[in-house]
Amino acid sequence: MERNAVFLVYTLIEQSDCVSDCHSLYATLERAKAAMNAEIEEAMENFSTGEVLHDLERLYEFRTEDGYGFTVGIDEMKPL
Repeated sequence: MERNAVFLVYTLIEQSDCVSDCHSLYATLERAKAAMNAEIEEAMENFSTGEVLHDLERLYEFRTEDGYGFTVGIDEMKPL
């Protein structure tokens, strides 16, 4: 019996003395990519200036001059 992959969307936000993270599972890569884009848009609301360090299909990382920022990514996982 073949098991389908699931896609984990993760978000890590580092701001001042606060670090928060979030993880959500999706059944399809299409839904995971849509969730990733929504997470990026929402996280950008917390930062006014900075630099995009990585902008890949399954990884996005943004940092300010102070080193604060966020990372959003997608990991493909196969159930055991």
